[in-house]
Amino acid sequence: MFEENIVSVVIPTYKRADTLPRAIDSVLNQSYKNIEIIVVDDNNPDTEYRKYTESIMDMYKKYKNVIYLKHDKNKNGSAARNTGIRHANGEYIMFLDDDDEFFPEKVSAQVKRLNSLDNSWGACYTNYIRKKNGETIVWGAEKREGSLLSEELMRNLFVHAGSNLLIRKSVVDEINGFDENFERNQDIEFLSRILMRYKLAYADVIGLIVHVHNNKPNKKSFEEITFDYIQKFTPIINRLPESDKIKINKMINLQLFRHYITTFGKRKKAIIQIIKRELTVGLIIRYIFHLVNRKLTKKAFGFKIK
Repeated sequence: MFEENIVSVVIPTYKRADTLPRAIDSVLNQSYKNIEIIVVDDNNPDTEYRKYTESIMDMYKKYKNVIYLKHDKNKNGSAARNTGIRHANGEYIMFLDDDDEFFPEKVSAQVKRLNSLDNSWGACYTNYIRKKNGETIVWGAEKREGSLLSEELMRNLFVHAGSNLLIRKSVVDEINGFDENFERNQDIEFLSRILMRYKLAYADVIGLIVHVHNNKPNKKSFEEITFDYIQKFTPIINRLPESDKIKINKMINLQLFRHYITTFGKRKKAIIQIIKRELTVGLIIRYIFHLVNRKLTKKAFGFKIK
């Protein structure tokens, strides 16, 4: 019986006690029952956020499979996930953001899929829907499987890794969990290190609801974020074959082109990209059609660079 596999679901929480019960309940309501839930409270002690979270977690004391851990100070999301990893007893591990939720068949579908594959497959994902103010705004339409490192490094693999992966615990231990030095792109960095060694599988169900909020504007522009990304991920990219490096460069340039052409005062930079032959007109046209298709269908899936 595949339910002999214990699955540990780590839920880091910070300043979101109001949505935390929805996340926890979605795991408790799984059709697959051999699950432990590890909630890691990353709020600073002696704050209203910590007190509120503690009051919420009091409601779950009766559940023997719900473990509540508290940091002695705010660290960050990666550190909270690593705390959960250290306390996990499962053969498989999952992560769930405190404002997202699982559909009831998610864990079952992913365990079945990964159990059907050999150990060269390190993790598995499902599809998802993205909601804002209760309305579905995006349907995940990614279905690719296999060796997908270059696609992930392109920021072109739409899997919502932070709340979507089922991973072999041995794989998580092998790569030493999350890199706590990353304040941004933690999920890409984590999945990239998995994909450097293992393949990624797909379970054909919609298993996740990602809730979108009206976030505060980023202190950095998309251009600055991208240049930071390139700097941090260059050591991984440099290990790839030259053909993959070229594809990653084209995809990042396309993403910058989209930013430049849609941002007032930066359109000259898009023209300069064409003049410098960083992008061809044909590739740009194909990418625009791809973006229009995604917009009209409300589907999220990667762009194929030939």
